[in-house]
Amino acid sequence: MASLGAGLVLPALATLPSQAVIGSATVTLDDCEVVLVPSQVISDDGTWTTTIGIDHPSPVPAYSSQTVGFDLGSVPAGTFPEDLTDTALYIYAEFEDGRGGDLSLSPPTAEIGTLDASEPLALGSPDVDNVRYYYSGRYELGLKKLEVEVYGRDASGELQDYVFSCDRPAQAVPIVEFGVFDPEADAAITLDSFQATQGQSIGIDGRDFAARTTNGTITPTVGGEPANTFPVDDIGFFDGQLVVPEFAPPGQQEVRATYQGETATALITVIAKKAQLVVTKAVKAGKNLSVGGSLFKPGEKVTLKLTKKGKAPKGTKKSYGTSVTAGPDGSIAKTVKLKKAAKGKWKVAAKGASSGRTAGAGFKVS
Repeated sequence: MASLGAGLVLPALATLPSQAVIGSATVTLDDCEVVLVPSQVISDDGTWTTTIGIDHPSPVPAYSSQTVGFDLGSVPAGTFPEDLTDTALYIYAEFEDGRGGDLSLSPPTAEIGTLDASEPLALGSPDVDNVRYYYSGRYELGLKKLEVEVYGRDASGELQDYVFSCDRPAQAVPIVEFGVFDPEADAAITLDSFQATQGQSIGIDGRDFAARTTNGTITPTVGGEPANTFPVDDIGFFDGQLVVPEFAPPGQQEVRATYQGETATALITVIAKKAQLVVTKAVKAGKNLSVGGSLFKPGEKVTLKLTKKGKAPKGTKKSYGTSVTAGPDGSIAKTVKLKKAAKGKWKVAAKGASSGRTAGAGFKVS
């Protein structure tokens, strides 16, 4: 949201050097009409193609007063029905701000003397002061409506007031983009999902981190594990796809982003991926069972639990427990001696201590 005005009590603001951002676009407006105030329609259903230029500082602090310059082109010759003298020119421009809001700007009234209706009316390059924005973010100004009012004396000396107004025919064409930062706001991050699997990508956006004159980078962490890096723009914003680290701890975890001494957090539930397990399909009691696996976190402890399905005869064993350390590639290999193992169907369950990854496989003892 933005507005014009004076007399507001503003907080003390941190400042950054701003530079002029200049943009221009050729805009075709329709629904153009000329009305003799108060309500006499002189012409309607016209179109107007003009080139609009905007000179806007960026970045600027929220709540601060800014001056915005415009180049508004010319009103076509023959738009107004008669010449006027002692003429005053008033301009009203309405813009979409690219954030779902509107921005209305009105340069000061200009005294232009004689209006020659047979010549184009140059609108000049006025400045508008006291432009304020109350929310940080990226703004894109696109012309939505333009209204030109001329007020002067006709050939008989009578005062006449004509208004030429047009709306744009479709979605506003962005003319200039600029940034607004809020040095008083707390940094924040937002995720587009409350849960994700290890290695999955989810949307993230960060805002109101410390603004600076040059762009930087930020690397969020998930459960303490570094994720991918994002560029941070000059107003302290970033967005993109956060790749949950491949071995982020499972369960509810904190996503933490720190930049220029400011930290923001959000919560996410991490779901562990499945590991893989391969065992000897058939083995005799008292012999060795070979267990192999993959996709565990390198260096983590992997527990192995062997359990027989159903009952076991007296004097035989129906379960074994052991562990193994995953290698540099996340693979495991273990030999388990099945001393006094009961005959029948068995199951091996494996679980990584830090990754939370699990895997299972079945075998038969004869």
